[in-house]
Amino acid sequence: MSPEITVLKSYKLQTVRNRFQPDFADSSLRSLLSSSKMLRTASRSLRAAISVRSATSKAHPFTRVPLNQVLPGFEKSEASSDTNPVLAKKRDPFDAELSTLENGLKVASQPVHGDFVTIGVAIDSGCRYEAEHKKGISHLVEKLAFASTPRRSADEIFQALDKSSAMIDCQSTRDTTIFAASCHRSGVEEILEIIADAALRPSLLDEEIKAAKETIMHENEEMRLRIETIEPLMTDWLHQAAFKHNTLGFSKFTKTEEAEGMKREDIIKFLRAHHTPARMTVSGVGVEHEELVGLSRRFFVESSEAPPSGMPSVDASRAQYTGGEVRESADLSRVGAGTPYPLLSHISLGFEGVGFKDEDFVTFCVLQSLLGGGNSFSAGGPGKGMYTRCYVDVLNHHHWMYGCQAFNHSYADAGVFAVHASAPPNGIGYALQIVLDLLLRLPEGAPKEELDRAKTQLKSQLLMNLEVRPVMFEDMARQVMGHGYRRKPWEYMQAIDNVAQADIVRVGNRLLASRPSLVGYGDIQALPTYAELDDAVARRDVKLLNPKNTKKKYFSFQ
Repeated sequence: MSPEITVLKSYKLQTVRNRFQPDFADSSLRSLLSSSKMLRTASRSLRAAISVRSATSKAHPFTRVPLNQVLPGFEKSEASSDTNPVLAKKRDPFDAELSTLENGLKVASQPVHGDFVTIGVAIDSGCRYEAEHKKGISHLVEKLAFASTPRRSADEIFQALDKSSAMIDCQSTRDTTIFAASCHRSGVEEILEIIADAALRPSLLDEEIKAAKETIMHENEEMRLRIETIEPLMTDWLHQAAFKHNTLGFSKFTKTEEAEGMKREDIIKFLRAHHTPARMTVSGVGVEHEELVGLSRRFFVESSEAPPSGMPSVDASRAQYTGGEVRESADLSRVGAGTPYPLLSHISLGFEGVGFKDEDFVTFCVLQSLLGGGNSFSAGGPGKGMYTRCYVDVLNHHHWMYGCQAFNHSYADAGVFAVHASAPPNGIGYALQIVLDLLLRLPEGAPKEELDRAKTQLKSQLLMNLEVRPVMFEDMARQVMGHGYRRKPWEYMQAIDNVAQADIVRVGNRLLASRPSLVGYGDIQALPTYAELDDAVARRDVKLLNPKNTKKKYFSFQ
């Protein structure tokens, strides 16, 4: 046993013994002095042991090689090139290759090191296209993903996934549905075939549809009782308020009564209209482009069927921002029951944002980074946004508020910029005042140090996210679908650096020129009316927004 461990054990034993000494002043003092002496002895022993080991041990030669140099013996890694043909080509890691096949299917690939790859297909499909379909049908399609197909049963699909160490996922957003998998490169062919069948040729058995409906109904009950689902609910209601009864305003979640009435024919109708090769982008990260093109032609071109005549046309309506409100009164006392989570009410205040093709898109992203935010239980630390305005100007000054965070939701043709906040029910009206005051001060601009910090943090988040292979896959697929090519991160970084003080002032005024979108959830009796909010925004005077509960003053100007 090393001497430092012996000293520490002796110190711990002595400390435990001192706890059982009689509670007299002299014995307590003796214990304190003894403990202090033992601690100093242990500290000296540890320092001496560390010094001896550091002097006698020999550092591995690899530790002396700078990070920008190749390790000795790895200059020519022939073995890696044999197992991964992507490594044989020296290319920019974000230099994607793009091809368009004869039926309109787009195929994009991007090089990356490693024996595992991420492949999948992104489809221009989602709840915004449900105008001519049953509302919530895209959510049901998501729940039916990777069930049985004419080639394989559900059990055979999972056996194939297990053989290739694959993880699969299907996510449906307002404008995109993604079928994707991460697997070993030896299983690319079989896994891509499974993905193609899931997107184009699902069996849709009656028992599978029934199970998917039951899953949706169960989730609808659970969503109102779980802490982590409050934000998705608030985001969904925010879009309903911002884009009332059109495109992006359709709910992402299937209502229970709507799910019960959906039939197999409704699902087939939606799939045939939207899951067509011309609306798809097959993407692969870590896959050789020629290989991906050949497999895509086999599974998405030669095996696909032409849609039958008489199918409804795809809704190409442009999203129309309307502004408005959604109020969901509810008893949230059961949310977080048995945990330290307090009883809260929630609000979201939004304004018209911009689409990702707009010239002000990057400036809005910087604005979101400037506001930042989080909740009162954030771990903090570098890069956690503790110096953003939602922390510095809101949470640090109003201890009774649980959370305050900015969000920037952007789509091809529209967007919504919002701030979510949570507070006790009797303070939710004042929370709305605080959030509105935060947004009304945006046209004043930001000091250079604050703006530089926001831009640096945004660039850091961009690059760190792109270190993850599934994020690289989704980013590439969405870029190709939205812009027609893969925009490299350096383009965005340059655009971020170009954002100036005048741009923040300009987009702040542009933001406040639209009507507000308000969401209230929980006990919202103290929440001001939408008319009062609209008037306060139009006059840009937060004093006009008086909460109904005026017994307690939170501001000096009240």
